[in-house]
Amino acid sequence: MIRYDLRDVFTPTSSAKVTFVERVNQNVDTRLSRALRLPGNQVVIYGHSGSGKSTLLDNVLFRTYEKHISTNCMRGMTFEQVVLDAFDQLKEFYIQEVTNSNRVKVDATAKAEYIAIKAQIGAVYENSDGQKQVRLLPPQLTPQNLGRLLGQSGYCWVLEDFHKIEGEEKEKLAQMMKVFVDLSSKYQDLKIIALGAVNTARQVVKSDKEMRKRVSEIHVDLMTDSEIKTIIRKGCDALNIVIADDVQEDIVKYSNGLASICHKICYFLCDSALITETVTSPVEFVSEDLQNALSEYIKDEEDTLKDAFDSALKIKNVDLTLRALIAQDPEGAHIEDIFSYTKVYGIRVTKKKLQEDLQNLEKEEFGEMVKLEDNSQRYSFIDPFYRSFAMAYFEERDNRPRKSKTTDKELIELFNAVMKNVRANYNVE
Repeated sequence: MIRYDLRDVFTPTSSAKVTFVERVNQNVDTRLSRALRLPGNQVVIYGHSGSGKSTLLDNVLFRTYEKHISTNCMRGMTFEQVVLDAFDQLKEFYIQEVTNSNRVKVDATAKAEYIAIKAQIGAVYENSDGQKQVRLLPPQLTPQNLGRLLGQSGYCWVLEDFHKIEGEEKEKLAQMMKVFVDLSSKYQDLKIIALGAVNTARQVVKSDKEMRKRVSEIHVDLMTDSEIKTIIRKGCDALNIVIADDVQEDIVKYSNGLASICHKICYFLCDSALITETVTSPVEFVSEDLQNALSEYIKDEEDTLKDAFDSALKIKNVDLTLRALIAQDPEGAHIEDIFSYTKVYGIRVTKKKLQEDLQNLEKEEFGEMVKLEDNSQRYSFIDPFYRSFAMAYFEERDNRPRKSKTTDKELIELFNAVMKNVRANYNVE
């Protein structure tokens, strides 16, 4: 029997290998593999957070490239910082002279160019207060030169959380993709893969219209119930555990199409039973065990729930939209159905405002609480616990005396009361 570590089986915060599920129904694996093999073709992978984008990419990259470099994009990050991050990661190839079965040895000219640029990066800039120092991007490190260095190394470049790059900086990255397209006649494997949230693909094309026919837009949809069950089944086989059918159904329901939630609940299920690796004798989990796992999940997500809801409330009068969405079926509803509900129950919100609110609630800056199912075109809460939190929030707020302004202390009390209500709804302590 092969023994696996729990952390390698259920991986809520990293890419899955043992429990990787091919997205056969959506044909995403095939489309992504084809896009990566096509010379000069740049790739944008987008979808909701937790839908399995990183896991899909890592597993397909493993079959396509022997190595790749990744840059984790953050808000406020400049184009220069992104380029420098990629350049830094080429050290392994040009200094340690890493070679592999598909690549020639380090080219002497390229190595000399790398070393010359590396020497120039030592320069720093000191701002007016005499404290902050920033590495400068030397003139030699142009998009063309970075492309040539990447092309020589045989690496592709993954930009994770591409949607966090803003304004002109994003436009510069889109233009760099075009430079890479032009260089692909010499370096066929040269490629940028932008990994981001919903609408990331259109942001690239919008930044540079010429990229419309040079970018493969790969949408990773939410997982189907059968795909979520396959994660559970593979995990059970790897750890030699048994999860009762009714418990599996509940995990699927709570996961709401998001692989990350499934992984996290299953991880807590095992961790609560002190299972850290493959067990010798099969261990079975029942409904009571799931309640313990949900208790841990809610405790772990408490700050995230509060923060997401706090971000959502930055949208003016969004509470009207949230109240209307709460009243719909947990599986979601069409915009027409949600608007009809507001008219019947006298919620004063226009259809345009309702649509704008729901679209904003899909964005990370406003909590990313809502998702739009592409196939059914239904809006719903991205995480069932968000719906429970919203219901409890409004119940608590409606029962409190009205005040002109809520103090920070009162807001903390409100959130604590809400979480108590949420835990009660899920019968967890």
